[in-house]
This record gives sequence, C-alpha cells and structure tokens, in this order.
Amino acid sequence: MSLSQQDPQTPAEVAREQVAKARKSRRYAGRRTLWRITGDPACKGCGRALMDPESGVILGQTASGASVLLGVMRCARIWLCPVCMATIRHKRAEEITRAVVEWIGRGGTAYLVTLTARHASKDLLADLMDAIQGSRSGTAAEVRTAKVRVAEAEAVLQAAQEETRAAVTAARLAAPKGQKRAAMAQAKAAAAEGPLGDAGTQLAAARAELTSTRRTPGAYQRLITGGTWAGRPDRDEAGIRDRVGYIGMIRATEVTLGLLNGWHPHIHAIVLVGGRTTGERAEKTVAEVFDPSEEALAEWQDHWRTVWVNSLKAINPKWRPSDDCDRADCPCGGRGHAIDFKRLETEADAEDLAKYIAKTQDGKAPALELARADLKSAQGENVTPMELLYRIGDLTGGVHPDEASGIGTLDWNLTRWHEYERATKGRRAIEWTRYLRQILGIEGGDTQEDDLDLLAGADDEAGELRAGVNITDKGWTAVTAKGLDLAATEAAEGKDGNTDPEAVGVRVREVLALADVAEQVVVLNAGQVAEAYEAMLASLARRREEAAARRRREAEEHDQEDEDRAAVQQRAERLLSRRTTAQPDERDHPALPRIFRP
Repeated sequence: MSLSQQDPQTPAEVAREQVAKARKSRRYAGRRTLWRITGDPACKGCGRALMDPESGVILGQTASGASVLLGVMRCARIWLCPVCMATIRHKRAEEITRAVVEWIGRGGTAYLVTLTARHASKDLLADLMDAIQGSRSGTAAEVRTAKVRVAEAEAVLQAAQEETRAAVTAARLAAPKGQKRAAMAQAKAAAAEGPLGDAGTQLAAARAELTSTRRTPGAYQRLITGGTWAGRPDRDEAGIRDRVGYIGMIRATEVTLGLLNGWHPHIHAIVLVGGRTTGERAEKTVAEVFDPSEEALAEWQDHWRTVWVNSLKAINPKWRPSDDCDRADCPCGGRGHAIDFKRLETEADAEDLAKYIAKTQDGKAPALELARADLKSAQGENVTPMELLYRIGDLTGGVHPDEASGIGTLDWNLTRWHEYERATKGRRAIEWTRYLRQILGIEGGDTQEDDLDLLAGADDEAGELRAGVNITDKGWTAVTAKGLDLAATEAAEGKDGNTDPEAVGVRVREVLALADVAEQVVVLNAGQVAEAYEAMLASLARRREEAAARRRREAEEHDQEDEDRAAVQQRAERLLSRRTTAQPDERDHPALPRIFRP
C-alpha cells in the first residue's frame, strides 16, 4: 500500500501528530538559539557545519516517507542540544525499557529510586552536582597523559636517587675519618637542593595532576560502598548487597530550576535486585534469580536512606535532606523525602513503559523518568534547562515576556544557562553499572561516542533511501542562516505519497528560494541515492566496529586499574609489614632517608 492509499487518520492521531510536529519545531528553534549563545564549539556547529564542504549535504527521502540529513556534524550533547537530545534520550529510554522487561521477565525485581538533596537559591549547580553525583573525572586521554607524566617523573626521580646514592657514597669514601657523616650530609643536602629536589617536585606535580583526573565520590557512590553494603570478605560476612541480590542500576541525573529555591539536581535510578551472579568482570553472568525477603528489602532501603542523608550532611550540612515527615497522609510513611522507592511488580509494568517513550513524561513510566528529561515540563515556578533555552529564544526573537514560555528575565535565563553548560560539561546524564549491559544482553555504552552511534543508527532505522537531493555548502549555510533547516528537511519527506525525486527537488528548491540559493540543489537519481545509502551504512558499520573496540579497550583499562589498585594495596601491606618487623640496626644513619641508607 502506498502512502497516499493509507487509511485516513483518526482525530486522535491527527492531534498527536500535531503535538509531535510542534515539539519538533520547538526543538529546532531551540537549537538555532543554542548556535547563538552556547560556549560549546560542538553545539555551535551541530546541524549546520559540514563534514566535507566540497560534498555538501544530502537530503534523502526514506521508504517510510521520513527524511534523513547526511553530511552534517552533530554534537550529541545530551545535556544541551534539544535536537540531538530528543533522539538520544528516545533510544536510551528504549534500552532502559528492554533492560527492565528482561530482568522482570527472568523473575527479578526492579525499583525506581529517586534521590534528592536540600538546596537554596545561592547554591551553585556544579557544587550540588558534585555532592550528589561525584566530581567529574578526566577523559580517557587526559588520564593516559597524566599517567605517562607520572611514569616519566618517577623515572627521573629514580635516576636522581641513584646519582645521589653514588654521590653520598663517594663523599663518604673521600672524607677523612671523623668527617664522613658530615660529608655525606653535605652531599645529600646538595642533591636535595638540586636534581633530586627538582625530580621530587616534578613527581609531586605529576601525581597531583593524575589525582585531579580521578572522580571524587558523591553521595550516590557512597550508597554502593562500605562493608555494611558490600560485606566483609575477610570476616566471611555477607552484606546487604548479597541479601537483596543487587545486580546493578541505571542512573540518570535530572536538573530543574526555580526562581526561589534555585537549582534542583536529583537522581532517578532503576535498581535491579533479586539475583546472584557468577564470574568476574567481562565474564559475569546471572547464576540465580530469587525473591528478596521483606526484611532484606527493608534493611536495604533504611540503609540507603541513612547513607544518603549522612553523606550529603558530611559534604555540606545545609544540603542534608529531610529524613522524617509529620504528615499523617504522606506516602513516605514518616521517613522523609530524601529518597523514594517505587517497586515494579510485574513484567506488564515494564512493558507499559513503551507507551510513553516517545510521548509524554508524567512520572508514571520509570524508563521515561530516567531518560526523557527533554519532554518534561517543571512544576509551578520551576523550569527545565530546555525551557531556559526556549525562553531565551522567545525573548531575543521579540516575543513579549508575558507571552514567552518559561520564567524570569533574559539576563537571568542567560546566566543560568551558561552556568548549566559549565556544570554539566564532562558528566554523563545516563549511566549503567559496569557489566550490567552484558548481564542483560543490552549492547552499547554510555559515552558521548555511544550517543553519536545512536544518532547514526537512528538514520539507518529510518529505512532505505529512495529519493533525494544534494545541497552545496553555500546552499546549506544560507539555509541555516535563515533558520530554514527544519523546513528543508520536512520538504524532503514523502508523507504525501509522492516519491518522485523531481518532486522532492521541487519542494526543497522552494525552501531554498527563501534564502536565495535555489540553484544550489542537485536532484539525485535512484542510483546516486542508493550510493549515498550504502555509504551511510558503511559509515555506521565502521562506527559500530570502532565503538565495540573502544568499549573493549575501556573494559581492559578498567580491569587493569582494578589490578593496579590491588597491587598497590599488596605493596603497601608488605611495606607496613617490613616496617613493623624492622630491626634497630639503622642507627648509624639517623639523618639519612631510608632510600639513601647503604
């Protein structure tokens, strides 16, 4: 059946389509605002900078009647870009739904857990994010560079130490009897003021740089550490983790903002319990599924409430959330609102999430509660970051403040947006516990590179190209400058059933004529469109191979880091053992550090 022969839409379907179209238009307008105000170079070029200016861009029409834009750069900024965010979060929500369905289908148990902190208007978003989510870690490249500098500094220090030993020994041999100690001390002091001291300073600086690339735990990390949670293997004591059968969790951080109370970052997490695993790291699999006892579940929830409240209190007492409530009708049961648990009872609960994935988010769908922050509107006097962006676009576009979306003055919104950009840089919006994906058979990862893969995969899923046009660099630059990028992509769609390439060319030229660049369009024949489609698939396959290889490297690096930490612990224990058993035969060299003593 051709598109033109399909059954007419119902009024409800028409209404949904109009809502979806309005949201899409709003997102594209928001991205055009982002081009003007962002400090992120990737966002400035998203959707308008070309991968290869000489090749231009290809607007293709797919078999489903949708349009695909090939050849433009995409930022994949899940925090910032409303266009990229919509696609990425849609795909992330699908992943989360599959994970929850898979786990409940196996007989496991899932909880939606929401974690909040007290906040005030003067609190900086970056500080609050550090408190709940932990400080940002360096990129893989930054960590590798810092490790190389530490290794180089250690080698320099070792060489300086060997030279110092030789100098001290030479001074002792050359000095007359009775002056040997003084000569050795002088040689040591000279080394400390020279190469040895410089080498030590360089090593300290290199180690400080490496430390700065490592994440400082926040309250969230404290939930899944410590002997009470993980147990004490040295005493053969099981922890709460074992008693509830903790498998892992999927964590998403959401941010809203109010005029009175300021930033409100909070965490939604789907926690999977009721299982036992076997194997280590990349070999980990589920060995058993069971129903945790009510006593174990209550112990877990009480423990997390206590750890969450105390961790935030330790970081900053004013961020300590309430852990009690005097409302008789409150569903918290008097336990306060710091942390909330909602159990998903059946597989049907998880399957119902799919109904909401690409539509609205009202707190009824846990997967959407995690992933679809782009569809949320904050309550009352609160706004989401996207509403900041949209209001900035309205106000700078001449819309009266009373008719513009959102709240606050233009300066207030701009200041908050730039603070939001800085505070979220380098952070992951959605993150899975390590190895949880492999346990549940969900491919992919959580990095920005993985988000780029999702964007590319969405183009592939749109279907085979059957018609299209090529727009030159000059033409596309003019289109985006005039804010016609959405109009051009919609012109390439074939929802009217007309799949003739010339008809696509006519529609696109009509849009480009508004920017006086109608001549910058070349209609592609069927063979050329097929070539473009094959090139897209080849590029996607290459990206997926590279992503798989990158994830393997990252897993190996994580495993190596675990082994390195174990080795450091073992060396420390050996050193401590030697020190506690050392004999007092070093009194001949009281002023000389251990490393220089013969």
